[in-house]
Amino acid sequence: MSARAKQLLKTRNRSFRKHPGMQSLGPTGARLWADYLECTPGFSGRLDFIHKLNLPLLFSVRVLGKEARLSSALHTWYPDESVLTYCDDSIRFSERKTISWDDVACSLQSWENTGDVPLTLELMLPEGTQLNEAYVFPVNLHGFRVVMRLSLDKAFTDGRCILQPGQRKRFLLAAALGLEGEDTALRARLAKLDARRSDPDALMDELSAEYLRWFEKAPSFECSDPYIERCWWYRIYLLRSCLARPGLGYLQHALFYEGRSHAMVKTPYQKTGWEFSRLNPLSTPLTMTDMRWLNQPEVSREAFRALTDSVNAEGAFSVSAVDANGKEYTNYASWALYQYYLQSSDLDLICELLPAYKKDCDSVFERHKGANDSLMVCYTHQLTGKEYQPGFWFFTNQCFPAKVRGTQEGYTPLKRVDASIYMYLNCLGLASLCREAGDPDAEKYEQRASAICRDVLNKMWDSAGGCFYDLHHQSDRRAYVKHIVSVYPLWAGITQEEHLKLLDYLFSPDYFARGSGFASTAADCPVYSPCGGWKGDFFKGRDGCMWNGPSWPYTTGIALDAAARQSKAHGHRFDENFMKLFHEYTLEHFRMGDLDQPCLVEFYNAETGEALSDEADYNHSFYIDLVIRHLCGLEPTEEGFCFHPIKSGLTRFSLQNVVIRGHRIDVHFRTKTEDGLNAGYTLLIDGEKKLDGQSTNDCFDHPQRFALTPRS
Repeated sequence: MSARAKQLLKTRNRSFRKHPGMQSLGPTGARLWADYLECTPGFSGRLDFIHKLNLPLLFSVRVLGKEARLSSALHTWYPDESVLTYCDDSIRFSERKTISWDDVACSLQSWENTGDVPLTLELMLPEGTQLNEAYVFPVNLHGFRVVMRLSLDKAFTDGRCILQPGQRKRFLLAAALGLEGEDTALRARLAKLDARRSDPDALMDELSAEYLRWFEKAPSFECSDPYIERCWWYRIYLLRSCLARPGLGYLQHALFYEGRSHAMVKTPYQKTGWEFSRLNPLSTPLTMTDMRWLNQPEVSREAFRALTDSVNAEGAFSVSAVDANGKEYTNYASWALYQYYLQSSDLDLICELLPAYKKDCDSVFERHKGANDSLMVCYTHQLTGKEYQPGFWFFTNQCFPAKVRGTQEGYTPLKRVDASIYMYLNCLGLASLCREAGDPDAEKYEQRASAICRDVLNKMWDSAGGCFYDLHHQSDRRAYVKHIVSVYPLWAGITQEEHLKLLDYLFSPDYFARGSGFASTAADCPVYSPCGGWKGDFFKGRDGCMWNGPSWPYTTGIALDAAARQSKAHGHRFDENFMKLFHEYTLEHFRMGDLDQPCLVEFYNAETGEALSDEADYNHSFYIDLVIRHLCGLEPTEEGFCFHPIKSGLTRFSLQNVVIRGHRIDVHFRTKTEDGLNAGYTLLIDGEKKLDGQSTNDCFDHPQRFALTPRS
């Protein structure tokens, strides 16, 4: 399936709104990646190592006397490599380039002189580079310095290469990057590459194959909707793209960044702005909700361990770089760990990590619980991950002032629905994990979860308005703003029939379902704005993060999960609504709705679907989990799994190689008998058919449970 995934994700001239003409590069190393590349042979642009460094150049080649940039070149983007081709009246050029997992930037170039005069190719390197010596980049932003060693073709021994008329030359150029003190490792990487110079095409093929093995290990999914199918493979790419292994400071383990692009300045050797390439305890659980399905337990274990690297002085998980711990964000890390356990039955990991995850939960609970209840108080709106949601300004004298610049101007801390539900889920997950591990604290977490559940239902629910609301942190007055987080109690499964009134708002175009995913604040709010800004004041710029209307994949995924859960619990009455919004969510993964341009960013205009940010391949939501659990119906349980799909409207799908508790599960659906499969649902466990042509209505009306004995 890797070859199919590569072709499905192929994109021509993949670039950026804010940096037109620059190239996006698909493959990333453990520490090295390209934020963007100029349209030149080699690696020139903005490259980063562990964190944002804006390295402007590793190496490039140009024709002496001509512009270095090949502005009219055709750039073909693949997840595992980029291909650049160019032709004019004197040059025919092609290039394959990639970055390997061990941080070697490789470029295989072919140059042909089609003119009638000699051409000189010139090697461009950072100022001060000595060809046979290690080069140290002039930047130290996080307590480390980056070192580069080069491996060059013998044609460039003096930095230049002459091409006679009609002559064609092919050569391999490479740069290995590491930290000071790693020179021996850099030499070894390049020596391994140099041994393959006699067949550089085979070397590049091998590097591509190594990258594409990520797709081979993952479950495969095909269906009758080309957008959903392609989005599936794109989301698998996102996980690989954002995987990193810094191995330094507070980031000792492999982890997943929020993204590889940055909302930052691109000035060489500077890092001003917000950086995605760090450990974020808010995005990690969202990532792991999908990652648990990719059949790479060693990577999943590392990512859960990485959170324990980030523990701050209070014992809580925090945003971390290699050299510093930062802010705490609300998150559902312990619940994500429990969900991983349901799928993997990895009790050894649970016993290893349980003390740190309990400590995080206890620390956050004790410091944020309300004075008179168990609800979570958010004192800083940014640390909900949903900055500038209007409820924080509901209690000002003006009720939504004209300007909200500055965190404390008219700002009121709130007992938040999202933070309280995250804490509820974390406690619920920890209670189950404690029982599995024989830890005596199971009852403590059960009681805490029950208290939070009671307080959410009794204090945050407004029966007249049919919505859950945030509360004033002292008086418990409701902030009457319908935020997308109002749906979180339905997601957590703590609600009853009466609370389904909230879904009327969720699915209504007058409130949340405005045209593209779900608006972050309902349209009846006086400061609702689908494109951000606050009462026309775009104080954070055109692309500034605002949660007063734009659609965010982060919460759209959670709201869809809530909708599917409630639909399956109530006779599938909301399946059609779910699929409509799921399609809108899927479309947000494609630039301008173009099937041939998969590209997910941070947030969107909630009405038009316009991408409001430009940081490509943003990894702060889940999608694969929705396909497996709801479209295909595989829901892990403590005994095995429950098979209960929704009415997706797909005419066919095939999901293969899903692993639950060490067993392989395949699910197929056809509306008519074909490909050797009967019409209806076919389910196999370890290759043995358990359902064969199961009728659609029977699957919807009678969820079936399958027990699985854990095995490695």
